[in-house]
Parts: sequence; structure tokens; C-alpha cells
Amino acid sequence: MPKIKPFDGYLVNADQAQAVVSPAYDSVSPEQRRKFAEENPHNFLNTMRLTEDFPEDCQPTQDELLELNRRNLKALLKDGSFDSLPSPCLFLYQLDTGSHVQTGVVCEVGVDEYEQGKVRKHENTRSDKEDLLANYQKVVGASSSPICLTYAQNTEIDNYVLSLIRRPADLEFVSEDQVAQKIWCIEDDSQQRELIRLFAAVDTTYLTDGHHRAASGKRYAELMRKQSGNQGDEPYNQMLVALFPDNQLNLLPFHRCVKDLNGLSIDELLIKLKASFVVTKPQRQDSFEAHKHGEFGMYVHDTWYRLVVKPECVDQTDPVNSLDVAILQNLILDPLLGIKDMRSDNRLDYVAGVSGEPGIRQKCSEGWEVVFACFATSIDQLMHVADAGALMPPKSTYFDPKPRSGIFIRLK
Repeated sequence: MPKIKPFDGYLVNADQAQAVVSPAYDSVSPEQRRKFAEENPHNFLNTMRLTEDFPEDCQPTQDELLELNRRNLKALLKDGSFDSLPSPCLFLYQLDTGSHVQTGVVCEVGVDEYEQGKVRKHENTRSDKEDLLANYQKVVGASSSPICLTYAQNTEIDNYVLSLIRRPADLEFVSEDQVAQKIWCIEDDSQQRELIRLFAAVDTTYLTDGHHRAASGKRYAELMRKQSGNQGDEPYNQMLVALFPDNQLNLLPFHRCVKDLNGLSIDELLIKLKASFVVTKPQRQDSFEAHKHGEFGMYVHDTWYRLVVKPECVDQTDPVNSLDVAILQNLILDPLLGIKDMRSDNRLDYVAGVSGEPGIRQKCSEGWEVVFACFATSIDQLMHVADAGALMPPKSTYFDPKPRSGIFIRLK
């Protein structure tokens, strides 16, 4: 396990890829998605829209929106934006930012592996979002956003993948954020069998991106089994996934922004912080980046502070509470700033590490009073939490680059 499978469907046309393939969905705000969709009506993003992507005064109902997405997908399949696969394929998918390269296998994996806990998760999901995505699969009838899984690096798989990508890619394009992307179609039966054999030796896979897509896939499969039966090989019993080795993934932090100091002055906050942290003011004030576990930057009123947690304040044997994001929540956000619920408190927001220093300063210019810069969660920490059957706080990991939607289409 995992039992990987080739799939039938469509691949974006090489001449259309740059215009059709969607930007990374969660890297842009609803307002940015709305503007992008309007300016790029031929982009695959127009098949995945949410009500929040529309102005409040003209938002469609969920049923209207799903039908709109379905029509837009049908139009793309009809106008030559996608080529039908001549036979079921596996794919090798490479993303290259210029400083980082990762190559994975895109395939099907049975929903039952997720149901049985063989695909391990590290985040909770929201039932309302699961419902929405399950309805999307039912009405729109397609998957195009691979669920991202990782596994412990395997030399045999690495070497075989390298041997397969020596030939020119079947599809190559550069996305709007300058990520070079290459796809190789693996149609040969013997090559498919070898990849299937090699992955059968992988003990465990871990969800890195797509927790809601995996959970909604399970929900959709349950619905369709009641309606149409359960032989196990039906399209609704499969998930579209991208498998990347753990040593090729690039993790960035999610920084925390808080709207106010919970009634404290800066001096009062600094005094309280010193109970659990060593607090200093860096001589260089142009930027700050956390360089190790337990270190944070705090940007407040145009000033950077360096916070280093005192060892006695953290239980390093606890896979969740030893995470930097948990340290921040348990020692600062909750007791000092009054942030009890990280999922719903409107005084708390997040900045993806990919935004860097400009993203932090932008949030402060928008009225957020303090930003805490975190050190990135490691892949080992993620696996440790998942192996323990525990869950991370929300926004604990940010993987970059992300596989894009609108390259592969697998019909349900």
C-alpha cells in the first residue's frame, strides 16, 4: 500500500495550458479570485468558484453556483482546452520554482485507504465544507485538484522516477507565478506495473494538502454506494492524488496576526511575555525571520522583537503542544491576547510564509496591531502528529509550490 492506479480522463492541451491552468486556489483572496476569474474567463478557476468569490449584492445560490461551474467545465471540455486520454495513465508531475524542485506521481488511490486510516491526516475538517465539496462532485462530476500525499523517501522510487523523466516532458508550461511545470504521461503497461509495485512497498502516506477534498471524497463515495452499489472499482470509490516524497517538500510557516493587544499596552505585553520567553529587540529592524524551533518574531507598532521560549515552558514529548504554533497559542494568543478559538475568532488572521516581510507589513497597514512570525513546522513533526492520531492547530503548515487545478480532469 498505497495501491496506486492509472486513471482515464483528460489532460490540458499543451497550447492552452498557460491560459487554462488555475493559480493555486488558497494563495489568493476571494476578491483576487473574483477579479482573476472575470479577467480570465477561459481559466479553469471558473469551474471551481465559491459564493464568496462574488460581490455580496449579487451572490448566486449554491445550486446556481454548482450549475454555473458545471456549464463552465462542459464548455472547456468541448472547446479543445483538454485532450481526452487514449487510455488510462499514470503521470509524473514536476514543479520547479527555480530554487526548489519536486516530482511526484499523479494517480488514483482508493477512498477505502483513507477510510481505513492508511492515509493519515493531521487536521480537522468542517462538515459544511465537506458537504459543499461532495455536492460539487455530484453536480459538476469531476476531480481536477489532486489531493497531496507524502511518504518517507524511497530510493527505488526516486531512481525509477528519474529514469522515466529523462525523456522530454509531454506537457510543459510556466504558471502565472513563474513556477515551471512539467508532466510526463506514463502509458506503457510495464512502466505502470513497476510504479504500482514500488508504491505497494510504502508503509504509510500522509495528507499534506487537501484534507477537505479527502473527507468530501469519502462522503461522496458513501452517498454513491447507497445509490449505485459498491464493487470497489467505481470512479466514485477513487481519489485523485499527487504523491511526493517527504524529502522534496518545501514547508513554509503560517504567521499569526492579531487585531489588538486585548487592552494591554506594549510595555504591559512585554512584561507578561518575559514570564515564558526571552525577549530582545534586534539591532536590525528591517526584517525578522525565525531561524529555529521555539523562536518567534513579534512585529508591533513598526518594531520587531525576538521571542525565544524558555525550555521549561514546553513539553517536548507532546507531538502537538511542542509545535511552534501551539506554543504561540498556549503561551501568548490565549492567555495574554484572549484568542480562545483559532478557527472562528475574528481578531485572529493568518499570513502565509510565502508572502514574506511585505505580507506582514501589509497586514499591519490594514489595521492588524501585532504579527507573530513563526518558524515552519517540519515534515517530521507533521508525521509525528499524524502517527499519534492527533491533530494540529489550524494553519500549521503551508506547502509551496502547490499542484494546480486544471491540468488533469478525472470524471466521476
